[in-house]
Amino acid sequence: MSQAEIPKTYDPAAVEGRVYEGWERAGAFEADPNPEKKPYCIVIPPPNVTGALHMGHALNGAIQDALVRRARMKGYEALWLPGVDHASIALQNVVERKLLREEGKTKWDVGRERFIELCREFADESRSQILGQLRKLGASVDWRRLRYTMDEAYVDAVLTAFVELYEAGLIYRGNRITNWCPRDRSAISDLEVNYEETEGKLYGLRYPFADGEGPGPDGNPYAQVFTTRPETMLGDVALVVNPEDERYKDLVGRRVEVPFVGREVEVLADDYVDPSFGTGVLKVTPAHDPNDFEIGKRHGLSAVNAFNPDGTINANGARFEGMSREEARKAIVGRLDEEGLLGEVRPHRYRLGHCDRCGTVIEPWLSEQWWISMKELAEPAIEALKNGEIAVYPDSWRRETIRWLENLQDWNVSRQLWWGHRIPVWYGPDGEVVAAKESPGEGWQQDPDILDTWFSSGLWPFATLGWPEETEDLAYFYPTSLLSTAREIMYLWVARMIMNGLRFRAEVPFEKVNVHSIVLAEDGTKMSKSKGNTINPLRLFEEYGTDAVRFGLLYQSSTQDFAYSYERAQLGRGFVTKLWNVARFISGYPEADGGGGGGETSVSDRWILHSFNETAREYDRLLEECEFSEAMRLVYDFAWHRFADWYVEISKAAPSPETPRILREVFGGVLRLLHPVMPFATEEMWRILGGEGLLISAEFPRFDPALVDDEAGRKLELTRAAVTAVRSFRAESKVEGELEGRAPEGVDLGVFSALAGVRPVRGFDGSFTAALPAGADVVELALSEEMRRGEVERLRREVSRVEGEFKRAEGKLSNERFIQKAPANIVEAEREKLRANGALLETLYARLEEFL
Repeated sequence: MSQAEIPKTYDPAAVEGRVYEGWERAGAFEADPNPEKKPYCIVIPPPNVTGALHMGHALNGAIQDALVRRARMKGYEALWLPGVDHASIALQNVVERKLLREEGKTKWDVGRERFIELCREFADESRSQILGQLRKLGASVDWRRLRYTMDEAYVDAVLTAFVELYEAGLIYRGNRITNWCPRDRSAISDLEVNYEETEGKLYGLRYPFADGEGPGPDGNPYAQVFTTRPETMLGDVALVVNPEDERYKDLVGRRVEVPFVGREVEVLADDYVDPSFGTGVLKVTPAHDPNDFEIGKRHGLSAVNAFNPDGTINANGARFEGMSREEARKAIVGRLDEEGLLGEVRPHRYRLGHCDRCGTVIEPWLSEQWWISMKELAEPAIEALKNGEIAVYPDSWRRETIRWLENLQDWNVSRQLWWGHRIPVWYGPDGEVVAAKESPGEGWQQDPDILDTWFSSGLWPFATLGWPEETEDLAYFYPTSLLSTAREIMYLWVARMIMNGLRFRAEVPFEKVNVHSIVLAEDGTKMSKSKGNTINPLRLFEEYGTDAVRFGLLYQSSTQDFAYSYERAQLGRGFVTKLWNVARFISGYPEADGGGGGGETSVSDRWILHSFNETAREYDRLLEECEFSEAMRLVYDFAWHRFADWYVEISKAAPSPETPRILREVFGGVLRLLHPVMPFATEEMWRILGGEGLLISAEFPRFDPALVDDEAGRKLELTRAAVTAVRSFRAESKVEGELEGRAPEGVDLGVFSALAGVRPVRGFDGSFTAALPAGADVVELALSEEMRRGEVERLRREVSRVEGEFKRAEGKLSNERFIQKAPANIVEAEREKLRANGALLETLYARLEEFL
């Protein structure tokens, strides 16, 4: 395509959709088992079917796409497997609100079957949104393989896993404390509880003695405790003190009455009690506090549950039955006050748990649930991580995951919801209990609960490839190559996938895990809809172009979270513009006779090939090790500051016969390096420059030892320094036109003369000269009288600056406190400054003397 036919500016809106369709038509994303190639596989962390693309998706999508595209170009059979999660509690909440808003009904009004059908319909309608947005991102996923956690085959995998674990004795039914959401009327996991600092109160509750033995050790006719939740006293079954607390030695064994419910309970001794908190007496409510539950187990206490599933007080709450928790708290405090049983009430700041999905205050609640015994599953995962079977970037997260697994508690996997995978346990007419994927027969009833979403997603790396069937895909692509994820789900998801992979496949599910940064709002705080500080990546794509946003995100990404910077999107857009202008220039650059390849290369040609070769090797290494920010900086520096700023200029001013070929060859290499990161613009530039086939299928640059040329590298670096020195002198002295001068030995004189505008001479015939530092060397220029005066002014300014640096260092080194207290390396650095600036001053004084 000629330069005249290429638009002057790159238009993402006109390119991106067309290019993506072209990739799909060509089957460029498709991957199938191929014995001629090595496999490379990433399974996408499945976004919620109700979700929309956010900045975390954009960053992680850019990371995964870059790695998959690079692998594809390196010759791997590269599969990026797409999918979505059914988002059990999240989607159920959305559908419940929609049903109430549109029909004024609850899920109970329409019944389980109809409600599940409504959830299914909503999921089918809404999943097209997130999938369409992945296309906008440029995701090179194999759309033929789209998986959904409610697909028939995936459901079969989930049920198979449950039944196998049940039959192995690792799944059991038990009564234990769970995190209960009264709004959803379901248990949720510890990791789905958000704790917030709350300004609350500590209430002093008084329990009258009921044993007729008179007042307690403090002379009062009651024992007093402090609590933030007075309403839970309705479920109290004991009081406890620390056995080492001398104040309460005589209190142990006495009996008190729980107000309002007429229950007599004993005062017990337990090491758990902190004597310094409150009065040093603790109330024990095993049904509503996990620590109290453990105390109750140690002392053989029966639990009393005071709440209904919706959080209201049940029949055990006597006169307070039917009240909400908030109403009961207010009423109980009021009645205690009336009866003289309310002690001191004081402000108290504490952490209060809320449901991650709906924000409701969580109720620790004793309920019968399905649990997985985790120790047997965790041990192989711990060993695999310790042995380095999975590389984690950064490695600190490998160590953190080991620590979490070593302290892992049994997992509550049942949820009292309707949308999701129903637990495959069946109850027979004669009390039988079996786990089976289908009903054992007439008269059997299935357990009403569903499985925690993380149970099903924990099978993702192998269930998406056909397990429990022994498929060709599973044999070829498993274990997968890499998983990229955020740290928030390292425990919820990643650790569980490792355990499941080892349990069901006897292999780790992935070879590497990349734990990416969190994208924060501009002010450095976490993005939140309630704060109104979220950033919509789709709008950024529209404003800056998808490639620019992807590049900017990767440019910022490291092991640390980062505040999003629009400047990085602007940097990405400017980079695309620079590359586009270079592409237009090359399209109009005369081609070599016969296509090139037979002529002699110049030092500049060999330098750019050497520099590109080194860049390609280091860039590939950085991507392999998930050092995305460093990789972006490296390729940006080469493409802009070496290739565009220098070699393109050399191609205009001092070309060799091989320059046309090398110009196209290196720019093609730049496009191939950048394609995984900036796929749309690079594919378009490849097309307009007549690249063979699609860039997505081109070979990724490989390091070529034959291109190593350290001598050319040194010579051009010296030449660049010499040219830069002259250009700086021209800018400072406002000098135009050709100059005469002498360059340092080793400079490429042709390039130096062409770019610096200096005619090389051997001598200066007695005229004044300017000595310009060029790294460790000097460029000498002949000066006219007018230029001499300008050079005198320049030298005086330089003398003034260096004298200031010299005096600062001298002042520090004459300060005894600095010498004694500053680190040795700092003191030595100041001494070196003093020496260097002293030597430079001598040179400057001598040069100034020459001109005066």
